[in-house]
Amino acid sequence: MTKESDVIVNRNWLVAWGAIVALSLSVYFLNPEWFAPRALRQFFNDNLALSLFLYFVVSTLRGFTLIPSTPLVLAGVLVFPPLPLFLVNQVAVYTSSAIVYLMARQVRFDHYFHERYPRQVQRLSRLLHQRELVVISVWGFAPFVPTDMIVYVCSVLRIKLWKTLLGVSIGEGVICAIYIFGGSRGLDLLLSSF
Repeated sequence: MTKESDVIVNRNWLVAWGAIVALSLSVYFLNPEWFAPRALRQFFNDNLALSLFLYFVVSTLRGFTLIPSTPLVLAGVLVFPPLPLFLVNQVAVYTSSAIVYLMARQVRFDHYFHERYPRQVQRLSRLLHQRELVVISVWGFAPFVPTDMIVYVCSVLRIKLWKTLLGVSIGEGVICAIYIFGGSRGLDLLLSSF
């Protein structure tokens, strides 16, 4: 692709993104009652299987963006029952992490990270070689740090997939349990006071 065609593709994505945002805001302002917490919860409860499947797909695809899962989990707390949300979220973490791990070298993330962040990769490499599972778990637990970045690095450093998934599931499992079960309880208390 030439630079000119890259600009056209980027412009098309930007226009599509802008159209989605404009459409979403229009629907919100024309029908604000649809977005009330109780209405949203009722809609998602009435369509639980489909909604959880869509949440799974979005959570899995999020892994390729290096966006932390925290905002998506917190949004899920608003509309889903806690146990199904936690289970679907954990399956999405496994799936996303496994795909990212297996694809990291194919899309040449090793070169990208080594070129852009050589000091950080070197420091992280030293830490990982000393205590792989602990570092992966702590990284997965960190709220606003993309867990997928540690998965990319583990793939590049050829840390075993099972160890990477175990570490990620420990860290993400603990923090997501706190968010989901604690957040759901807090939301229920808040909604019951109105």
